[in-house]
Amino acid sequence: MTFSAINGILVGAMLGGIALGLSIIFGVLRIVNFAHGSFLMLAMYTAYWMQQKAGWGPYWSIVIAAPLMFFLGYLVQAVIIAPLIRREKALVVEPISALLLTAGVYIVIDNLALMAFGPNVRSITPLVGSTTVMLGDFPINVFRLIAAIVALGLAGALSAWLACSEMGRSIRATAQNRDAAAMSGIDVGFIYNVTFGLGCALVGVMGCLVASFIPITPSVGLSFGIKSFIVVVLGGIGSIAGSLVGGIVIGLFESVASQFVATPTAAIFSLGLFILILLVRPQGLMGRK
Repeated sequence: MTFSAINGILVGAMLGGIALGLSIIFGVLRIVNFAHGSFLMLAMYTAYWMQQKAGWGPYWSIVIAAPLMFFLGYLVQAVIIAPLIRREKALVVEPISALLLTAGVYIVIDNLALMAFGPNVRSITPLVGSTTVMLGDFPINVFRLIAAIVALGLAGALSAWLACSEMGRSIRATAQNRDAAAMSGIDVGFIYNVTFGLGCALVGVMGCLVASFIPITPSVGLSFGIKSFIVVVLGGIGSIAGSLVGGIVIGLFESVASQFVATPTAAIFSLGLFILILLVRPQGLMGRK
């Protein structure tokens, strides 16, 4: 049971880190980025091919994957989503319209990846001698531990950047009241582009980290995208700390529950827990009314 709890916390922190990008996009643009998992998948393939072609480990690949995902995210927002926003006079996108649009982006990216890389499962060869470390009496996957630690570091760094930098304050102002932000001289369209790119860059970092221990296929991102949405809503929309808390709650519950029922059943039970929590706190665990 203790091992399951430790493993659940690590998996939950990892899920929270993956959901960070979706949380900031959701909080600022009010858009559900259904293609979130697709950017994770692209980052995982970037790490894989950097190892195959250049011999880089997945962590070194972050210096390529993060800027690349930022550029792709910025491009998707500026070229595909921004016209939809401009058609809305008050710069507010209807959730269904935006969801369908990003779902189309997900379908295009995943099918292009399938055409380019094929359906074969790929994996990254570990560049270290041992893949486990002992935490007391319990063996812990070192790659999962690193992913959890980096997720916590990303959350802290993102919070500090949003609080202290000029761009971060502009993003927060736009999230709170985009009309007032525009009247104060903030280029809301540019903030949207940067925020979407930043969200994709964050998931790009996590994609390189999880590629070390998760098999890579063109469809690997879908399940992570759905779980990220659950984590964001559970933790509280737009809350960075809420993403981590929501991820840990889901990871811990599924890991412990899987000791008593089959893993797919535990995942179903976690959805029940998600619904139950939202019935009690519709704004999420860390969200504001």
